[in-house]
Amino acid sequence: MIGTLLLAFAACKKTPGTIGNDLISDSEYIVPYYTDTVEIVCYSYIDSVSTKNTNNVLLGSMKDPVFGNSEAGFYSQFRLSLAGQNFGDNPVLDSLVLQLSVANYYGDTNVLQTVHVYELTDTLSSNSSYYNHSSVDYLDFDLANGYQFRPRPRTAMNIVGDDTINHAIIRIPLSATLGEALMNLDTVAYTQPDYFKENFYGLYVTCDPVSQPGAITSISLTDNSNTLLQLYYHNAEHPDKAMRYDFYVTSSDTYFNHIDHDYTQGSPEFVDQLVNGNTAAGQQTVYAQCMGGVRTRVYMPNLEHWADSLEGSHIVINEAKLVLPVDETTVDSLFRLPSNFILLGFHTDSTTYLLPDYFEGVNYFGGTYNTNQQAVIFRISEYMQSVVSGKKENCGLSFGINGAGYNAHRMILNGPESNEENKMRLEVTYSLVNE
Repeated sequence: MIGTLLLAFAACKKTPGTIGNDLISDSEYIVPYYTDTVEIVCYSYIDSVSTKNTNNVLLGSMKDPVFGNSEAGFYSQFRLSLAGQNFGDNPVLDSLVLQLSVANYYGDTNVLQTVHVYELTDTLSSNSSYYNHSSVDYLDFDLANGYQFRPRPRTAMNIVGDDTINHAIIRIPLSATLGEALMNLDTVAYTQPDYFKENFYGLYVTCDPVSQPGAITSISLTDNSNTLLQLYYHNAEHPDKAMRYDFYVTSSDTYFNHIDHDYTQGSPEFVDQLVNGNTAAGQQTVYAQCMGGVRTRVYMPNLEHWADSLEGSHIVINEAKLVLPVDETTVDSLFRLPSNFILLGFHTDSTTYLLPDYFEGVNYFGGTYNTNQQAVIFRISEYMQSVVSGKKENCGLSFGINGAGYNAHRMILNGPESNEENKMRLEVTYSLVNE
């Protein structure tokens, strides 16, 4: 298809003096046409997303002036660092600490966060699906006792006892109750990972809402060098000999993000569209948010009727570019733009699929921010051709931020009827070919 389109486009102009030009009449040249006035209807909607075993997990709370309040936490299993652990005849707990490896952040990390940690009372299943709204039962006892911290994502060196950790971390002291329970487990629980998971289901870690902007911290949960549940102890007979046993998480264990959004606390325009359901407001402004938050539907209602009045001619789509301009006034140091975006097609049952243009590669398809046009641009030529020719149902497209299950970014875009000069549009170069 692409080769055909390029040939059609390349033949659009007659070059004087070219050998063979006199053999083709002017009427036989394929003339390209251009339009950027295709009707677009769009609006944003609340989405859900799988958050099971994502690249990173999220922790923290944000108060966004546009999107409202969001709190991110995670559920996770833990496994033995070494099988066959024996704490001795008279072990004495010194402390239990949950240490988390900081991978990234989004928002204001100077705002104090209050964290809670709970022990699970039900198992996490590797065969189950978990989404941003999923939850698992846990004991109503805060092992962290409302511990407060500020994320320090740029801190490259941390001194912990006699150890120097060359990485940004968060250390959360936990109740001795859990530490003693772990030491007092039957020795069989320490013989292999599955036995341990049957005796200790895992933890739920979450944060309180904040009254200031706040931040969502991205945690590298499977960084076994820096993310650890650390049990410090000594033996009663040797009080001066401090020992430590670690539990950690791998990709073979089950974990997932849990996100709570309160969209009623957003801006009036956002609430009107997302909470009150005024989809017509999407013609002015639309939204996208990670954490299973918000996506935008883009629909071109008249595509399948383009060829109705052509009387024997066919439309060949040379190029179709969907231009999604960003509202630059909403971008600042706290709310940075995401790096990558995704555009999917809707089936008639509202499930989504990858567009045929996607398989041509990112250099063709697009999906990154274009600084010159201050927009995200996708080439959807093959998709549009299939709809115009009646080979695919015209059910619209779904736009969102890539990695929505494990990122915290958001963005605001100008709609097709925006008051801004840079509006959402479909730029199409096409040709008419007689039968």
